[in-house]
Amino acid sequence: MLNLQRHQPIKISHPLVREAYLKREGLTEGTSKDILVLETNFHEDTEAAGFDPYLADLLTDLQKLKDEVEQKCGRISRIDIRKH
Repeated sequence: MLNLQRHQPIKISHPLVREAYLKREGLTEGTSKDILVLETNFHEDTEAAGFDPYLADLLTDLQKLKDEVEQKCGRISRIDIRKH
């Protein structure tokens, strides 16, 4: 299956989100998925310390962020969180 990806920047105001964008995967409207990608302000090396309390804060606010983006852009299939 061929995978087409387009990125659309999204403005999100959250202290832990450095950048956010919508990524569309799929070829046709019926098979495409809109994915919200959140790039965080914390780095990969924080994972070595074990549990990351900042990630817990972001997860707590995730539903609110999803609702905010869906009001602007429509339904989101999933959310990806990436460390910077």
